Amino acid sequence: MLKTMLLLVLAVFLPFAAQAKEYTVAPGDKIHIGVVDEPDYSADVMVRPDGKVTVPNSGEVQAVGLTTDQLKEAITARLKEYIRNPTVTVTVLGGNSKVFVMGGGVKPTVIDATQHATLLNVLTSLGDISGADLRNATVVRDGNEIKKDFHDLIVGSDTSQDIPLLGGDTILLPPTASNRGIYVVGAVNTPRLVMYREGMTLLEAVLEAGGFSKFASPNDTRIVRQLDGQEQVIKVKAKKLIRDGDLKQNVVLQGGDLIIVEESFF
Repeated sequence: MLKTMLLLVLAVFLPFAAQAKEYTVAPGDKIHIGVVDEPDYSADVMVRPDGKVTVPNSGEVQAVGLTTDQLKEAITARLKEYIRNPTVTVTVLGGNSKVFVMGGGVKPTVIDATQHATLLNVLTSLGDISGADLRNATVVRDGNEIKKDFHDLIVGSDTSQDIPLLGGDTILLPPTASNRGIYVVGAVNTPRLVMYREGMTLLEAVLEAGGFSKFASPNDTRIVRQLDGQEQVIKVKAKKLIRDGDLKQNVVLQGGDLIIVEESFF
């Protein structure tokens, strides 16, 4: 009888114990790393889609799936290579739950993405997207394009084109006449659609997007261009342009180009 009662109690309370399980770090979370008496090693950092965080002046640590205590231990172990007996605190400040929608085919929008947000959910929440070129739309995540056929997803109900969205994702929806703008995304101060002008150069477009951010890696800049249905990627070492005046790096743009500026994590 006692054994039966014990099993019943466990059956009732174990689900609640599971729900109370300690929070684990997820991509897009904003985290404060504090190191006592060491401001150069303390900062607010974002958990990247690859699951890592960059600890100031000491490199990367895997974060996703760890509790804050486990992450604190991992960061402490890394910092011991640089500091004697570091005292570390880790605080989750909040999740990056924003998905950005931009492009000439829609009104720029910022959406609060839930844990279960998908591309299809967000697109259907936008209302009228008839002015968007769904065949050439894309998702940009961490400076990289994720190619999906938005037309087949929306019009053809092809759910294989659907993907989960993460905080910080940008959905680019170009206008049907997609030669009217330049998309500048990634590590710039104001990611945006820049209106194209004949003869416009890379540097002009980046400046119209607020310039390179303090986290930018200008030498890891790419121009993605559609030519006769084929994608062409032009790699640009923009730092050589800015620092050395290498005008070969100041590529003349074409309408519809996508400029991606990678972020530097060191």
